[in-house]
Amino acid sequence: MKLALDKFADNPIIDEILDCMEDARVISSIRASRPMWRKPFIEIEYRAGNPDHRHFTKDSFTRYWAEAMVVLETITDIQLVSEFDSGTVNNKAATVETIISTRDACIRECDPMFDAALYQVYLDQFGGNCRNLPADTMTKIKTAKKALA
Repeated sequence: MKLALDKFADNPIIDEILDCMEDARVISSIRASRPMWRKPFIEIEYRAGNPDHRHFTKDSFTRYWAEAMVVLETITDIQLVSEFDSGTVNNKAATVETIISTRDACIRECDPMFDAALYQVYLDQFGGNCRNLPADTMTKIKTAKKALA
């Protein structure tokens, strides 16, 4: 869900992934690599093909990737591959709770767009990589897509 991911965009990896979602391409997987002698990077694979690479500074890459993994695993269906041990996030359960409550708040923020029949704007807030959305929201997404078809 793009709107919820935006709330975590202080993480540079999430910020770059959001940038890749702006052109409405659906991401199938993200591979993270931390080579010894080069800059760390993520490789973004789209369902339509044409991978994209984003490079980062070595400082804090491992920590940012660990945080990004928790966020992405919780609210997207993107397959994540890590070529190194990124460790874990402190208090993961609390972090997941925060992510879910943020997602739920973003859904409530989007509901007036649906109610005003701004279906494309509504759909743009979600993107193509949503996971674990409430049934009511999934119904609204289907209704919006049907109305725009």
